[in-house]
Formats: sequence, C-alpha cells, structure tokens
Amino acid sequence: MNALLACIRKEIVLLSRDVHGLALLFIMPLAFVLIMSLALQNQMAEHSGSRLRVLWLDADQSEASRDLLTTLNSGKAFEFDTRTTSINDSTVDQQLRKGEFAFAIRINKDFSDQLLNPPEAGKPFALSLGIAPDTSKQIEAIMISSLHAALGRERMRLLLSTLTADVDNATDEFAIHYAYVSNDSHIPSSVQQSVPAWLVFAAFFVVVPLSNTLIQERQQGTLRRLRSTNLGTLRVLLGKLLPYFFINQLQVILMLLAGRYLVPALGGQALQINGAWYLLAVMAASLSLAALGIALLIAVCSSTTEQATLLGGAGNIVLAAIGGIMVPKFVMPAAMQAMAKWSPMSWGLEGFLDILLRNGTLRDIAPEAAALSSLGLVTLLMAWFIQARRNE
Repeated sequence: MNALLACIRKEIVLLSRDVHGLALLFIMPLAFVLIMSLALQNQMAEHSGSRLRVLWLDADQSEASRDLLTTLNSGKAFEFDTRTTSINDSTVDQQLRKGEFAFAIRINKDFSDQLLNPPEAGKPFALSLGIAPDTSKQIEAIMISSLHAALGRERMRLLLSTLTADVDNATDEFAIHYAYVSNDSHIPSSVQQSVPAWLVFAAFFVVVPLSNTLIQERQQGTLRRLRSTNLGTLRVLLGKLLPYFFINQLQVILMLLAGRYLVPALGGQALQINGAWYLLAVMAASLSLAALGIALLIAVCSSTTEQATLLGGAGNIVLAAIGGIMVPKFVMPAAMQAMAKWSPMSWGLEGFLDILLRNGTLRDIAPEAAALSSLGLVTLLMAWFIQARRNE
C-alpha cells in the first residue's frame, strides 16, 4: 500500500508541473461550457420549447385586441410582455436589435373596425409586426401564421356576433397548431446540452497528460527502475490511473457548478438537475473508467508523446464530432444519429442527459453506464497485458 501511495504521489507531483495539461483538463472545457451555453441559448430555445419573448403594445384596448392576445398566448409558444403604448417605433426597434424581444406587435386604434373593414389603399394597418434581426425564418413564419390564424378567428367571432347574440356558445371551426414542443420536451436547453457535452469531451482528454508522463518515464528509464523495486505492472498502472480518476470527478463537479451558478451569472440559463445526485456519480465513474482505459491503451501503444497526442487528440475530436458533442444529435440527419451510437462520448452524453433532463433512474442510465464500464475494463486489460509483455 505504501508503494502504491508513493506512485500516486509521484503522479500528482508530475501532473502539478504540467501546466498545459491542467489547462487542457479544466480551463478548456470551462471555456467551452460558457461560450456555447451563451452563444446557443436563443437557437436551442427554439427547439427546446422555451417561450420567445414578444413585446405587446395595445393602443386600441378593445375586446377584439384582448381576445387576439388571449388566442396567441394560448399556444404557449410565445411569452408576451405588455408595455405602455407610448413607446415609439425607434425604441421598439432598438429593443429588437438588442435581442430583448424576438417580435414586437403594435395594435393601433380602430383595430376592431379594420378587422371587418380593411383599410383603404395607402392607409396604415391597425396591426404591425416588428421582427428582431436574429430571429430565424422558421420562427418568423410560425409567428406570421399564428397571427393570420388568430386574426381569422377574431374576424369570425365578430361576424358571428352580428348574426347571433349567443356568441358564447359558438364552436370554433378550426384549431391552431404551433410548431413547438411542450415544456416537458426531451430536447435540452443550451446549458443542458453544453455542460454534459463538454464535460464528457474533457474527461477523454486525460489521454494527453497521462500518455506524456508514461512515455517520458519509459524513455528516461523511470519505469525500468520502478520494476526493480518489485512493484509490479498492476500497481504502477494503478498509481497512474487513480489520480486521473479523481481528476475526472473534479471535472464533473466543476462543470456542473459552472452550469448551475457561473452561466446564469453571465446572463445565461441556470443548469437544472432533475435527477438524483448519486446517479451523476455513477455516470461520472463509468465515464472515467472508459476515458482512462482508452487513454492508457493509447499511452502504452505509442512510442512518442507526439504520436500519443496525435492519436488521442484527433481520436477525441472525431468521437466528439460524431457523438453529439460539437453538434447536438437532434439536429443531425438520421444517418448521423445512427452513427453517433457508436461513439463512447455519445453514451456518456446520453447518460448525463437522462439524469439532467429526463429525471432518469438507475435503470434508465444502466445501458450507457454498462457500455462505458465494459469499454473501460476491456481497454484497461488490453493496456495491462501489453505493458506486462513489454516489461518481460
């Protein structure tokens, strides 16, 4: 045990001197979490069911304008912010350009009259729609279609009111469909996607510092001297793996804390954790086991640090690209989504999303945790076998 503790202490000292390796393990994923969570917040909101803010200015204050707002608000696709009608158009445009609102709807006077009697050519419309410059064409089309449907419904109500006094018993002849998913959607927000994605990505990058120290010790003869103390291959490798295992757990904790507190402090959404905390520990341990197994296998098979860095770095980027780390899987075509299932980073990401987003149980994350653990055990055994044969 003393020999194992000495190996662990040696590895911690070597890692503490590797400033670039520590930056790769902690600063890089933290930067990605912050940048991607903030940069993709609006775009991910369009897919996750978050309500886009709409500025509502009603100068008519009629029953027709109030009914129009109620109809638009019933779909829960947009969040309406009613303001005073004294706001001028330039101020509204400025708020749209700043991204405070996706749309601005101004209801002018005589709105209810124009519903049944359209204005003459050259006269202004009683309703105007302002659109923010960064609003996507798809969302713009949804808003315009929603307005057309709501205006048609209100026009029908007014027409019926002229024919019968029993308007309250009139039955709607059509329903409004919004191209939005509900708030219990399984599509993540930007921070729910970014935190587990870059957390998984960072965990696999232990290959760089681990392989650097192992190959340098091999080249400098340190491993040969350690073998002379009868430590054995297993204890030498355990002395290397255990510090990195705890580093992976520290990465998980720091990334979750960043999503929970740092991202909202910078203006983004706070990370919501819907599942049990102990499940995060299960996924973190399984992820670390797979990451360390692959890292150690690359380290023992590589002859130089450059070779290990190339294999580990390029391999991780490929696994991240197809595994839904860099591009969310729900925006991928079907063929790419099928390919993503072969990436261990995808297993880790889906396991964390099961916990953070879907309130998953141990049974829900069992397939991903088992796949990661199996991969880790197989690669660790392969690395141990190769290193043991080399020592002989």
